[in-house]
Amino acid sequence: MASKEDTFRSRVYKFYSDNIEKGKLHTVRHFQAEGVPKWTVYRILTRFHNNLPASRQPGSGGSNKKMTPRKLAALRRAMDNRDGISQRQAAKKFGCHQSTIQRSLEKLNIKARKKQRIPQRSAAQISNAKKLSGRLFRKFGKVAWIIDDESYFTLSHSTISGNQTFYTSDINATPPSVKFSPKTKFEKKVLVWIAIGPNGMSEPLIKESKFAINGQVYLEDCIKSRLLPYIRTNYDDNYVFWPDKASSHYSKVVIEHLDREGVNYVAKEDNPANLPEARSIEDFWEF
Repeated sequence: MASKEDTFRSRVYKFYSDNIEKGKLHTVRHFQAEGVPKWTVYRILTRFHNNLPASRQPGSGGSNKKMTPRKLAALRRAMDNRDGISQRQAAKKFGCHQSTIQRSLEKLNIKARKKQRIPQRSAAQISNAKKLSGRLFRKFGKVAWIIDDESYFTLSHSTISGNQTFYTSDINATPPSVKFSPKTKFEKKVLVWIAIGPNGMSEPLIKESKFAINGQVYLEDCIKSRLLPYIRTNYDDNYVFWPDKASSHYSKVVIEHLDREGVNYVAKEDNPANLPEARSIEDFWEF
């Protein structure tokens, strides 16, 4: 049975042969009306003028660059747990098409991952983070973790990276409103705070803010109004609240209130600093 591609090429061949005196454009427009891209039709007409049959013959496609077991092992050494090499570069190195590299990586269960941004840490900070992370796991490894965080967004959406890109065929014809992104020196921002855990997320706090959150705002708008109702509605006593180590989160008024309300929380001395990769909520803002 002929394939759909072969059947379509046969249709184009016949229509063009029957109307050859009207030229290629007549045939192209005829099949464009059916929704076929013009360059697909032009390629088929080129094939016709090269005296090639409408149906492809077995083995007429590109040669198969088989990745032998030895090549697969070399590919694993070149790309597994490594950076600085793309699939295109690997294809050039192994003398095959990029799609062959892609299929081979799937076979090896090697997947591309996006690098996480983490703070630059000293050797002492790294050692301390390991020690405190181990302490947290031993203390709270079997309970539900509730994590909170806040972020700030400009009202012009300038903090969203995708809004810094535009497309143009002629930079001189691009309007200034598209080409340039004005930046206000003290641009207004929106504060967004939220807490998440295994049983969902709290009511978010969204408010205009010019400055970083302070202890009193954190206590009234985040802890009292949103975190405590979320905990009481969704958890029994088998949980721990893990705040960010920002000074406002461990201010005196906040700690006193958490203690009065009997909230299970990570003490400041047990909380590792600069460890966003351990707090899953840090990925929330990527969405």
